[in-house]
Amino acid sequence: MKVQKIRLRTGRGIPESISNLWYQNECDISQFEDAVFDSKDAQELMLRINSLNLLRKFTLDRATETKIRLKSVDNLGNISFLEFYK
Repeated sequence: MKVQKIRLRTGRGIPESISNLWYQNECDISQFEDAVFDSKDAQELMLRINSLNLLRKFTLDRATETKIRLKSVDNLGNISFLEFYK
């Protein structure tokens, strides 16, 4: 899948760094990008992202022609959105 932009933000719209998704050397940006670019559709993207050793698990929130949005809710109820713009 061809992705132009990847954005991670809180439920309130505050930007977060993509590197907040992993701890130390458990995952890196190249593994993350490979999972994104090797995906064919939104469902496969969610499965590939969740197969990485990330600190959060994501569910498919919304998929349109131009954007895929994955949602994560942590133990305290904090919401994060991982957005992929095609």
